[in-house]
Amino acid sequence: MNYKTKICFFSVGFAFNRLVRLRYYEKIFPKDVEMFLVTTDKYGNTKEEENKWGLNRTKVLVLKHNPLKNTFEIRQICDKYRINVLSNLGHPFGAVPLILAKVFRDRKVFLYYLGDVLEIFKTTKLSVKKAKLFMMLLPYFILSKFSNKSAFVGYRSYQKAPYFFLSNKEKFHFLQAPVNTNLFRPYDKIKSRKNLGISKEKKVVIYVGRVTYLKGGDILSGLIKLNPDIDFIVIGKWIEKEIPKINTKNLKVIERVPNENLPEYYSASDLAFIYNRQGDQPQITGSESLACGIPVLHTERFYAPDKDFIIKVNDSLEDANKKMTFFFNIDKEKRKIISVKAREYAISSMSDEVWKDRYIDFYLK
Repeated sequence: MNYKTKICFFSVGFAFNRLVRLRYYEKIFPKDVEMFLVTTDKYGNTKEEENKWGLNRTKVLVLKHNPLKNTFEIRQICDKYRINVLSNLGHPFGAVPLILAKVFRDRKVFLYYLGDVLEIFKTTKLSVKKAKLFMMLLPYFILSKFSNKSAFVGYRSYQKAPYFFLSNKEKFHFLQAPVNTNLFRPYDKIKSRKNLGISKEKKVVIYVGRVTYLKGGDILSGLIKLNPDIDFIVIGKWIEKEIPKINTKNLKVIERVPNENLPEYYSASDLAFIYNRQGDQPQITGSESLACGIPVLHTERFYAPDKDFIIKVNDSLEDANKKMTFFFNIDKEKRKIISVKAREYAISSMSDEVWKDRYIDFYLK
């Protein structure tokens, strides 16, 4: 195959989900591919954090955050290291500096879209912000004209892209975010609950990620209030300016849990609350849950077959509560069977191995 030899990823900030993807690329890209990451110190002391990332193949270059200056610095870096493939690692707007790095150079720029970008205005209930987000679609259109390929984790955006961007459909690719099914696997539920101090008789729902309107924080909050007999574990930050935080006995909020410890929390739970008003992708937390054998309460937008381990709800608290109640009324032995099927589905449709060749082809072919 015609593999490129040097690929550079750029992200203004370097959140944990970016690190997961870079580790995945380090694992699957051929050994003769040189990898680079350019990022900035916008969100903290990135140089200190870099020591904790555990990247083995990637040369990391940290710039002092200055949007205009960074644009020219990235071009200089690409010239110095003779980079021939460039891609954003985070928000698609991160590709703007990469366009300049491509001008008058034999380089390719690939865009990677997280979420259902063509419905980005659904991420907020504030009308003014909706209008601003809708206007962001115009820069996306312009960016697409300068890029060589675009990948979408949302299937619906992937289908709409040729029409919205007025481009050949061969330019667009569907790349679901994969999950490491070796790391995320079922643990013994009784042992996990004992280790975490959770009663083995309790009904437990887990939510992993920031609690925001986009992620259905309003519905999650409503479920917690309506179900005092169910324990809810939230792992992540509760963004109070979007969703007022509640204080109830059946809610435990843990701001951060190391990635390697998450499988035990999933395994100690009965059901995972996964929500996204913007897209139809499973969310990485949805894939992690299923890989651990935990069914998910997801939206009707989720691009997946109707299964008893994927409980689809509409955008209403009433429907979510009705279907969650139905789930907990299912016999425990039958729920064990559902758990096994959830794990099997994750391995066959969401695993690193299943998506490996498609990621290699997108970035390196």
